[in-house]
Amino acid sequence: MRKLLYTALLVLPVFVFGASDFEEAEFNFIIPEIVAIDISDASITWDFSSMAGFPPASFPAYYEPTTPIARPHQTIDYLVWGFGSTSWELTVKGDDPSPACGILIGDIEYAEDDGLGTLTSGWTVFTTSAVAVKSGSANTTDGWTTMYQDYQVNIDGDEILTGSSSSTVTYTIQTL
Repeated sequence: MRKLLYTALLVLPVFVFGASDFEEAEFNFIIPEIVAIDISDASITWDFSSMAGFPPASFPAYYEPTTPIARPHQTIDYLVWGFGSTSWELTVKGDDPSPACGILIGDIEYAEDDGLGTLTSGWTVFTTSAVAVKSGSANTTDGWTTMYQDYQVNIDGDEILTGSSSSTVTYTIQTL
């Protein structure tokens, strides 16, 4: 219907004014470059007071989050739609907990998931420096792309758990 309407509107001036009175119209399209990221759940929790098998009988011991309990723990959607850039990069970095509790950001690991709970990569330690987790050489992604991540914490025996503590992990996407 939309195509038919446009055709009727463009042809109408020819019939009303005649072919010699036809004028041209110029259309300009300004489409911005877009780099976007959307994280499904901003809060991942390890509640050691509710975990069976904590404290561990031996070290190291690995614990998955108690909230959300299902894998994958995080859904990250990203989009790159660019014209001038030829590549892009999705990075992640973390900070140490505040207040300090003995679980440093380097004790927390992440791995990519297929969205059904099966790991598709090995475990990687979070760092306080930005590390690329995805990149592309094209200037666009094929629409919104989803990445799933699982998390685990490595308890090695030197932790001091006193109350509640939190860390922030930052995901950044940019064109290069």
